[in-house]
Amino acid sequence: MVQRVNSRMPRNDGKRFVFRPSDTFMRALLAAACLIGILVVTLSVAMAQDGRGQARQACEADYRKLCAGTIPGGGRVRKCLNENFSALSDPCKKAVSTWPGR
Repeated sequence: MVQRVNSRMPRNDGKRFVFRPSDTFMRALLAAACLIGILVVTLSVAMAQDGRGQARQACEADYRKLCAGTIPGGGRVRKCLNENFSALSDPCKKAVSTWPGR
């Protein structure tokens, strides 16, 4: 009786089979990881260039002084700063005045 041997299947020599992904799978996985990395870097740069980072930096002291009890989210900090506009520092006034809806 002749036994057919499949060259793709590893031989069972009493050892555990170890999954070895194909080269194509590994290349696709590497390409996906690189794409995700590029996307993360691009988004972080875009957020850094957004005016919110500059406004946050300009208004941090005013927020702590005037709106310390305000929980961030839902536009509450923006509303608090707008309500206390006359008491804001000049850099914060400039940042707040550029917000849409002001």
